[in-house]
Amino acid sequence: MGLIVAIDLVVVGALVAIALTKGFEQALPLFAFILILAPGESTIPLPGLFDLTTQRVAIMTLGVLYCAVGNRNVEAKKYGVPLGYLLLFTLGWNLVSTMNSVVFTTSLKTVFSNIFDFYLVYYIFTKTVSDARTVHRILIAFVSGLTICCVFGWCEAYLSWRIVDLFPTTAYRFTPGQDGLMEDAGDRIRSTFPHAILFANGLALGIPMALYLLTLAKSSLQKVFLGVSILLMFWNIYKTMSRGPWLALVISLILLLLLAQRKIRRYLLVIAVLTISVLVIRPGVWETLKNTYFETFDPDSARGESYEYRYTLMRVGREALAKDLGRAAWGFGPESFYYLGFTGEDPDTGHTVKFDSCDSALVELMVDTGYIGLLLVIVLLSKATLVSWWGFMRLPKRENSICLLFFINLVAYSFMMMSVMNFGWGQQTHMLWMILAVSVVYPHLAGAKASSKNDVVVASRQTGWEVAGVASL
Repeated sequence: MGLIVAIDLVVVGALVAIALTKGFEQALPLFAFILILAPGESTIPLPGLFDLTTQRVAIMTLGVLYCAVGNRNVEAKKYGVPLGYLLLFTLGWNLVSTMNSVVFTTSLKTVFSNIFDFYLVYYIFTKTVSDARTVHRILIAFVSGLTICCVFGWCEAYLSWRIVDLFPTTAYRFTPGQDGLMEDAGDRIRSTFPHAILFANGLALGIPMALYLLTLAKSSLQKVFLGVSILLMFWNIYKTMSRGPWLALVISLILLLLLAQRKIRRYLLVIAVLTISVLVIRPGVWETLKNTYFETFDPDSARGESYEYRYTLMRVGREALAKDLGRAAWGFGPESFYYLGFTGEDPDTGHTVKFDSCDSALVELMVDTGYIGLLLVIVLLSKATLVSWWGFMRLPKRENSICLLFFINLVAYSFMMMSVMNFGWGQQTHMLWMILAVSVVYPHLAGAKASSKNDVVVASRQTGWEVAGVASL
C-alpha cells in the first residue's frame, strides 16, 4: 500500500507542477503517459464506494487543475464539443438501460465510472488541445509509455519477473481459475495491462504511432529511441500470442503501405526485411505462427475452441435478446453480462457451454445495452473515423499524415472489438478515448491555422521531437 500511495503522490505532484509552471495544456502528455503505464494493480480499495486506481487519481487531479487553471481552446468555442450530442445520446441510453438493469447497482456504478474515466477525459482534451504540437507530444507519451511497458514485458518473458507482482493481487475478468473465464497461458506477457490481449491491443495502436513519429524525428537519438521502441513493440506483441491484435496490426501496416507517405513505406520495407530475416534465422517463430494459424481452424484444439467460442457467443447473445423486445432495445444493463449465467449447447460439439467470459466487446455492448446501445457506439466510432478520413483527404500533405494515423488506429481498434472485451476497461480504452478526442480536434486546429502562413507546417516541423523520450513530457 505504501508503494501505491507514493506513486499517487508523485503523479499528483508532477501534474500540478507542470500545469502551474508550463501551463495546463502541457500537462496532457504526462497525463497520457501515466494512464498508459500505471497498472490496474496500483489501486487503493474504498469499500462500498469504488477502487481508487492511479489512473483515477490522475483524472481527479487533471479535473481539478482544469477547473482551477485550465486554458481553454479559443477555437473550441466555435465548434463546441465534437461528437457531443452523440455522446449525450449514448450516455442517456446507458441510463435507460441501467433503469431496466438486472443488476441495477452494478450498472449504475459502471455508468458513473464511464463518465469519470472516459467522458471527462474526452471533454477536457477536446476543450484544451489548441496546438498541433500538443497532439504530437501526446503521441510521444503513448509511445514512451508503451516502450517502458515493453521493457517490463521483456523482464516478464526472460527473467520471470513481473512488475505487477510489486502490487496487491487484483482479480480481473480474465483471472485464471475463475469459472468459465479465459485462462491466461503462462508464456503470454501482459506487462502492466490486465491481460496479454489488452497489452497487444495497445501495441497494435502504438506501432503505427511510432512509425509516424519516426518520420518527424530529427536527431540520431530520437531515431534510435523510436527504432528500438518499434522493435520492442513488435517482439512484445508476438509474445502476447494474441491473434486479433496480430491481424489488426497487419491491417494497419497494409493501410500505411497503401496510403502513407514514401518515408513510412521505406520503414515498412525495412520491417519486412527484418521480419523475413527473423523467420529464416529463427524457424521456431515461423512454426509458432503456422501452428497458430492451423490450430485456429481446428475445433479440437484450444485455439480452435476459442475461435469458435466467439461465433457461439454471438448466437447466444442474439437468442437472449430475441426473447423480449424491451431487452432487444436496452439490453440487460451495463456490466450485466457476467451476472446472467448464460449456458447453451455448442452445436459443433454437443457439449454444454457456460458463457461467463464475453470475448467480444460488440457482443457485450449488444447484451448489456441492447441493439440501440450497440448502434450508438458503432456510430460514435464510425463518425470519428470518418472525421479522420476527411482530414486525411482534405488537409495539405504535410498535415494530413496524422489524420491517416488516427484513421488507422480507429479502424484497428474497431476490428479488435470483435474478438475481445476491450471497451470500458484497461489502459487501451484510455488510449482510445484520448485518440478519439485529438482525432476530432486536430482537423479543426489545422483548418483554423491554414490561413496563417504555414502555421501548422511550422508546428509539425518544430515538434519533430523537441526532447526525446519521457523527458519531453
